[in-house]
Amino acid sequence: MKKYILQILSIILVFTVGFSSCKKDEVDNTAPVISSVSEPLDNDTLISGNELHVVATITDDVELSQIKIDIHSAADGHSHGKVAASGYWEKIVILNLTGQSQSIHEYIDIPADVAAGTYDIIMTAVDKSGNTSEIVERDVFIRNSSDLIAPVITVTAPVAGSSITAGTDLIIQGDVVDNSALSALEIKVYRGTTLVSDNDIDLAAASYSINQTISTTGWTPGTYTIELVAYDDVLNVADLDLEITVN
Repeated sequence: MKKYILQILSIILVFTVGFSSCKKDEVDNTAPVISSVSEPLDNDTLISGNELHVVATITDDVELSQIKIDIHSAADGHSHGKVAASGYWEKIVILNLTGQSQSIHEYIDIPADVAAGTYDIIMTAVDKSGNTSEIVERDVFIRNSSDLIAPVITVTAPVAGSSITAGTDLIIQGDVVDNSALSALEIKVYRGTTLVSDNDIDLAAASYSINQTISTTGWTPGTYTIELVAYDDVLNVADLDLEITVN
């Protein structure tokens, strides 16, 4: 009888240990979720020297670990004028999280000398098992408090909607002015989405007279878009587009 009871107990013990091992071997493959971001909102305008306020809620099925807030310029990587002196803002903030749900209210100082422009605010969360959430992104526009005025572009030639003959020169004339100092002017020409001419001009004064000659040799007949983009010394930006027809 005792032998029989011992056999039963042994079976129960093996089953209990096996069940416990299975529980321990369960793997958490579920990523955390950044379920809401109430600040910042897409296309918010912020001023340098103030604060970026990040308000978000993060949840996980087991245990949260961290959230990363990555701030960087959405610019195309071009360097314009005094960008090296004032500089695009880059910052990474990592916050520790606990539990299955946590709300954050983070205030981040915006440097006073930040270059004006659009910035990406990218948030990702990680749980205790290393699972990473989907990216949540907000785009904000930051203006430099020392100069809130963008340049002004005026084009006198060609006139929007006018025509030229392929093989003749396209002459672009006009001026760019700024309340402080200009840093760069970009003049691009597109045929649909195809870039056919690209000219970058470094500037330093508060005004510039545009007198750009572009060869149209080899251009096919159709509608072309002339795009002008001007930057001042804190990277306030102005742009102007006009269409012409090439016959």
